Amino acid sequence: MQMTQYDIFSMELKRTALLSLAKHIPLEILQSIHINIHRNHAFEPIQSVIAPFLHYAGLKAHFHYSDYDDSLSFSSLASQSHNADLEIIYIDKTRYNLDNVAFLQFRKERSLALRTLTKAPIMIALLDDSTFATLLESQYAHDIQSLQNQHIFCFSLYALYTQREQFITLESHHLIDEAKESISGTRLSNYGSLAIAQILGLKLIPALTLPTLKAIVCDLDNTLYGGILGEDGINSLQFTPSHIALQKQLLEYKKQGFLLALCSKNESQDAMNLFATRKDFPLSWNDFDNTQVNWKPKYENLLNIAQSFNIGVDSLLFIDDNIAEIESIKHIGAKYIHALSPQNVLWKLFLFPQMTKLHTNKEDSLRANDIAANTQRKNLQSLDTETYFENLAITLSFSLNNTQHTQRIYELMNKTNQFIASYTRPTLPQAQEWLDSKHFCVLSIAMSDRLSDSGIIGIIIGEYKEAQKEIHIIDIVVSCRALGRRLETLMLNYAFYLITENLSPSIKDSKKRESTSHSVFLHYQKGERNAPFLQTLSQLAHLSKEHYTHLQPMSAQTISIPITKPDMQGLHIHLT
Repeated sequence: MQMTQYDIFSMELKRTALLSLAKHIPLEILQSIHINIHRNHAFEPIQSVIAPFLHYAGLKAHFHYSDYDDSLSFSSLASQSHNADLEIIYIDKTRYNLDNVAFLQFRKERSLALRTLTKAPIMIALLDDSTFATLLESQYAHDIQSLQNQHIFCFSLYALYTQREQFITLESHHLIDEAKESISGTRLSNYGSLAIAQILGLKLIPALTLPTLKAIVCDLDNTLYGGILGEDGINSLQFTPSHIALQKQLLEYKKQGFLLALCSKNESQDAMNLFATRKDFPLSWNDFDNTQVNWKPKYENLLNIAQSFNIGVDSLLFIDDNIAEIESIKHIGAKYIHALSPQNVLWKLFLFPQMTKLHTNKEDSLRANDIAANTQRKNLQSLDTETYFENLAITLSFSLNNTQHTQRIYELMNKTNQFIASYTRPTLPQAQEWLDSKHFCVLSIAMSDRLSDSGIIGIIIGEYKEAQKEIHIIDIVVSCRALGRRLETLMLNYAFYLITENLSPSIKDSKKRESTSHSVFLHYQKGERNAPFLQTLSQLAHLSKEHYTHLQPMSAQTISIPITKPDMQGLHIHLT
């Protein structure tokens, strides 16, 4: 979202400017979310200014408040829990006569109690102090995985504010103003409320309600270093501690699974020589998964990068110091950061919506190698299908109702956009319910070949409708990284066959199952970007591609797909 009139990333926050900006928000274009606030002190000072920050992330929030309740009984919002997109436990620790360890136990017990009432992600936002923030970090590390597995995340407002303050070059402000509590209902200072609203609205609420971005694309000159390569030469470029910190932070994003790319108007050989020569650079040429160093318009290069990564251009974050270049790419829908300085970029990366990963998984670490291998796979496209499969030594692993895959199931179903059927977008508890139910079958598909391990790339959810004696496919997602390997129809046909085998209690004999003609009922919608799925569906249902041209966007559809066990010749198949 483009913001005018006021810099939404400003370090010098002004309530009047934010309130003025909130009046001009085009609410009709935003994604609407419902947030329950369970609190023992006032959240209203934050709500009054958070709208512009959420707007930048593409969100419009409807807040529902509990009574002031130190016990956190959750009773006053129980009726709202089934509609919530996010639950926030917003509490001031000083209101409890508990030592730190006892309070940690109370926090954990209450968050698990709330988990039994809601399927939404839970954020615990604690107003605390430096001593407790340190203890929270060390103590929370012991049970972080068990709570994250239930989509519960705890944040110290003090720690976040302190982390924020490391970027501030203006006058320092205090988080707490004890004198204001009797008036505003919270110990947060005026500036503290603005700063926490900025962190919640840009960083944390999007992290819990939106998928993360997938790639960071950087300019070179006056962005990753100071100066112009073609004019100043390799050895005369400025490289300050802030530039070092920025490059190190980009490497940290790469470790988290973000793809890195270069997009610079320079000679390609000069750029390669730069990274070969400057041994003080934390980044190396090989750290970039795609390099577009040429004199083409940057929007063309960004489109090429997105295509090479097989992702939407709106999943890119572009960083450039030149405002003219920023303006030139806005029309293609890429996110962007105008790099005023390396310190400024670090600050904006800290806050930027959809750039905060609350946890990483195996697939994150595999992504870059898998993308790099696509170039070699494309060189084999002229081979016939069986030879293509055998040359790549493709292995498909189908896993039924594997609870170890719960997190990946949730993540893939919430961030896939191109190959998705009905956009169920489940919560983590909903995914767990499917895995636990005898009426559902959750099939996860992992893929590997001789070039790379892609990890889990597909999820298919089947449901047995007992009254109708029918099997319904309620959603399908396949990672964009796995597309274009001639596997889509084969994978889905085989998956439908396995789900039918798993969910058909009335057909006991396996030979009868194979000889019995039957279908599944597939639920789908025409979305903004799921044309690759609809094209595959045309093949599965033996329909022309034009069949889907006139469908109304996001209108529920159901189609019968005949079950056939496909010939998987040339593929290695594992069942678990």
